[in-house]
Amino acid sequence: MIILRKKDLEREIEAVPSFNNPSETLEQYVTPSDIAADMLWLAYMANNLSSKLVFDLGCGTGRLSYGAALLGASHVVCVDIDYDVLDEAKDFLEPRVSVPVSFIAGDVRESIPLREVRTCTVIMNPPFGVHLRGADIDFIKAALLICKTVYSLHKVSKGLFNVLSRVARESGSTFEVVKLFEFPIRWFLPKHRRKVHYVKTVLVRFKRKY
Repeated sequence: MIILRKKDLEREIEAVPSFNNPSETLEQYVTPSDIAADMLWLAYMANNLSSKLVFDLGCGTGRLSYGAALLGASHVVCVDIDYDVLDEAKDFLEPRVSVPVSFIAGDVRESIPLREVRTCTVIMNPPFGVHLRGADIDFIKAALLICKTVYSLHKVSKGLFNVLSRVARESGSTFEVVKLFEFPIRWFLPKHRRKVHYVKTVLVRFKRKY
């Protein structure tokens, strides 16, 4: 099945299960279906998904991976450190998509058995770096070692854009702000005082020059 409308994409992504036992340490926050659909649609309209090899680093239960497959990716690679969550993604995706999907268990921040592909696309919602300090930047650095095009969602914080500019400069890339989102983090721990906490986030696109 190939999706032709963003609204249909959002509806399909909504069917992807959330985390059974989300880890605060790993910052396993569910990417809302509307935000996931928006991220994917923007990449699709820029010709960065259809017929492309797509990597989803920190894939969780596979929301972005599923959407990429529905938008015509030629092959999707799901990478996550959590074996149980990766199994959940596999159980959901394999019966539902017609394109090849690979599942790799590994720590993106350390080393993963992936070679440089260059013409592929990474689309990801990495940890925001609240509990895993610097994780979001480590994910971008890892992504740029694999693909020339990277879409990544980040928590807006003081100095973020300076850091992203430095990463772009050091990796021989350009980066641009694609869209801002209010990202809802829903209650999942007893200590949480509000049912929903909104975080300002930004979708950025990196393009490696060589």
